[in-house]
Amino acid sequence: MKQNKCILSILLVVLFLTESAGAQDAQLFIGGNVILGFPSGDFKQGYSYATGLDATMGFGGKKILLTGTAGYVAYRQKDTNPYGKITLIPFKAGLRIYPYKDLFLSANAGMGFLKDANMASRETRFIYDIGIGIHSGVIQVGLSYDGWKRKNSMGTSNTLQLKMGIALKG
Repeated sequence: MKQNKCILSILLVVLFLTESAGAQDAQLFIGGNVILGFPSGDFKQGYSYATGLDATMGFGGKKILLTGTAGYVAYRQKDTNPYGKITLIPFKAGLRIYPYKDLFLSANAGMGFLKDANMASRETRFIYDIGIGIHSGVIQVGLSYDGWKRKNSMGTSNTLQLKMGIALKG
């Protein structure tokens, strides 16, 4: 229930910001990235790195865009990890804000479908990210802090992700 209230609050803020940006010319955004991630905190005890792809579409003004992202990320386990590789299929909604020229800030939240080598089927987790990057021409490079809520223990599993790709905005 708390997650639903949190997601609803985020969506209301996004709606307000998008309406505030309504005076700007409408823009469409489409992009994709290759992801290289580095686990942090105690998550790095069991996983060495992550690789993946994502695709983002969005709309809004010149400086504030409402976005939706889908992707696939695989987390490579360390030899001592009995759970094996984790795969994650994220679906997130969020904001991309351009506060200064080509610099952007992003924040997203949503649901991820997670599976490790021992699971019979995928399980759903609340996921989120916050990031910063540069979007110049059709090239974009960003750094984001990404995580999901753990199910059987307290806390979250987090990675620092380098995202490199292309994006069209106009």
